[in-house]
Amino acid sequence: MTSTLSRYHFYLVISTFTLLSVLGQVSTSIYTPFFHDLAHTYNSNVSLIEKSVAIFLIAFSGSQLLSGILCDYINKRLFLLCGILVFMCGTLLVALANSDSGFLLGRIVQGLGGGVGVSVSRGLSRQIFNEKQLSASLSITNIAFAIAPAIAPLLGTVIGEQLGVSAIFYFVLTIGGAALLLLLIASETISRHSPAVSPNVLGETFRLIKKSGAPIILMGVASGLLYGIVFCFITIAPSMIMEQHGLSKTLFSIYSLLATLAFVAGSILNIRLSKLSSLLKFRLSSVAVLSLSVLISALTFLLNLNGLVMMLAYSYVIFFFIGIAMPCSVTIMLSFSAKSAGFLAALVGFFHLSGAAAGAYLVAYLGSTFSMLPAHTFVLITTGLCLVSTTACIFLKRSRI
Repeated sequence: MTSTLSRYHFYLVISTFTLLSVLGQVSTSIYTPFFHDLAHTYNSNVSLIEKSVAIFLIAFSGSQLLSGILCDYINKRLFLLCGILVFMCGTLLVALANSDSGFLLGRIVQGLGGGVGVSVSRGLSRQIFNEKQLSASLSITNIAFAIAPAIAPLLGTVIGEQLGVSAIFYFVLTIGGAALLLLLIASETISRHSPAVSPNVLGETFRLIKKSGAPIILMGVASGLLYGIVFCFITIAPSMIMEQHGLSKTLFSIYSLLATLAFVAGSILNIRLSKLSSLLKFRLSSVAVLSLSVLISALTFLLNLNGLVMMLAYSYVIFFFIGIAMPCSVTIMLSFSAKSAGFLAALVGFFHLSGAAAGAYLVAYLGSTFSMLPAHTFVLITTGLCLVSTTACIFLKRSRI
């Protein structure tokens, strides 16, 4: 049920969907400059606060997968409403937490609610927008995905230093309230331009799994682990920049912004390389990241070179290639089936966020268990994730993509 929306209604709906989609990224990135402050507040270890990123992503990825599957069979608008309310409840738990266990519980609830917004809004977009509007909406959402985690640490730094760390989470709660308000305003438009329940696609989904299950899993693993490198940096960067090298929260936020700009530059180049197949671009990007990682590993572990300039340059280059690879992986995944695109879109998010959770958890685990320098931990995990990603990608058969 697609028809052309007026300019006002188009921007109203896409603003709502974009805000719902980026809530998870904002809620994770905004407090990264204050990992050590939170650990001190809860009289806990910083590695436990670092693990809160992985714990959130596990809940977020599971929620995104399940909601993507379920939204074809229930009212999507009401599903979105429930998701944002759960996210806001989780945010309130985080803001009011007086212990590390309470903080982690709040992050889990946030993840369960936030995952709904990504999958369900994507499914609704396919129903509401015509082809031209859908293309524009995806471009806007992709830009927001890239910018949100870069701006969030800067906002968090300003709010946290001026008003206290807890004010950061109340700010996230306010953003959630704004998303809820937009959803209520846009509800009539959403209801008018989309069916309450989608046709049953269960049979098609089972046929897809039976026919193309192996290549879907291989592509998902290859893509997800490569995306996990991004969250290796997000999780380890506070320790690597502020603790290991003694720089300020402001500089940390600026360096994080530069990493995002490198990712955006890669995404722009991917558009310019439209004549190359998505699979070829993904493979070349994976090989480039792996080759660079092996080189930096040799310099780091054999020659003990771990200066901040080298680590940041290494991070920016791999972010550039990952920026090329990620849009390609989405295109490849969605090409497996047109009828089950919603299910495949949910799988994309699940694999990406599972890889992100793995990267974030490994950083926290190795750092606390083996007392490695943050730079060594980052290089080791990045190399390992990329090695597995490239291996999975090699086994993909071109004829099945």
